[in-house]
Amino acid sequence: MSDHYLSLLLLLIASFFGVIFVIPEIIRVVLGKKIFDSPGGRKIHVNQTPSMGGIGVFFSFILLALFCVDTSEIEGVNYFYVSITLLFFTGLRDDLLPIDSLKKLVLQIAAVLLVVSLCDIKIESMYSLDFFALGKFSEWFSYPLTVFVIVILINAFNLIDGIDGLAGSIATLLSLVLGIWFSINGFWSYASLCFIMLGALLGFLYYNWSPAKIFMGDTGSLIIGFFCTVMLIVFLQLNAEAQYQINNSISFTTLLFIYPIFDTIRVIILRMRRKKSPFSPDKRHIHLSLKRLGLSHRQITQSIVLTSLFLLIGHYMLSTIFKVNEIILIILIVLVCLLIHFGLMQRILKYKKDKKQIDISKLSISKVQVVLKKRDN
Repeated sequence: MSDHYLSLLLLLIASFFGVIFVIPEIIRVVLGKKIFDSPGGRKIHVNQTPSMGGIGVFFSFILLALFCVDTSEIEGVNYFYVSITLLFFTGLRDDLLPIDSLKKLVLQIAAVLLVVSLCDIKIESMYSLDFFALGKFSEWFSYPLTVFVIVILINAFNLIDGIDGLAGSIATLLSLVLGIWFSINGFWSYASLCFIMLGALLGFLYYNWSPAKIFMGDTGSLIIGFFCTVMLIVFLQLNAEAQYQINNSISFTTLLFIYPIFDTIRVIILRMRRKKSPFSPDKRHIHLSLKRLGLSHRQITQSIVLTSLFLLIGHYMLSTIFKVNEIILIILIVLVCLLIHFGLMQRILKYKKDKKQIDISKLSISKVQVVLKKRDN
């Protein structure tokens, strides 16, 4: 094992145990202060559960990244740390005392602008979709596009944090895949950051796996969503110069974050069809619908993560072995998403129909019992 790979392993282990040791203290303090994520409303958990598990993830990540990683090859890396810290405190404040959504959005944009403008992390072109050789985007288009994409995906990731282990598992898969890709191509600084986050997420999942002892809260979802989105853009930037390139990088990047993207687009369309605000909260997310259909938290998380993994493997085979065109792959991804959507909607309609019949049967039985009781009297 080379020194680089040994270093990645040690960073992963250190990050993992950092969270493992910190989370119990967070739980103890949160329980003492009675800061709970209470059930009710759109929440589907049944017990009062401590939130702010993202504190452990943040401190394990930031301390190891600052003091144990050579990030000299990353331009403006300190601004990246400032951005993730700003998002951490934004999430912490929101978990302790909810803040206005507009103020929260402004703070997110400020953090993203910092990393986009000073770290040179931006969407520069159409990448693998640039069939007409349009080249690089102009800066007036690239900067706002990147800010828009990162902010949207941060909030998309935040929206899937509704099932034990789901958001953490999605981010774990992404950190693992990109960490491996960065390492085999010799981008050791980015690989180190991914493996530190991977270790922190695994440590968090130890306590967040169903039945969860703690939730990540906005404290965690904002920084983890931000990290994942930034790493996806870095991957797109570096893939063109990498020794081991990923064919059809746009569709591959989409699949790495497919569940937050698909679920967010889906609920927005469903809300608009019902003539409601696309930002109005409801229980139409896929994971919440699956819970209503009787699946457990573990079954839902495992199903979504395994589906994502299956799609990634399928993408690799189609791109590498069969040399399938990017457009065809994107069409296939859309078709799979539509198939999942319509299949789920059919199951929900059947569930509602069966439930209505059961309710009618119960009502009929109740009426018969009342009649018989009156006759007896």
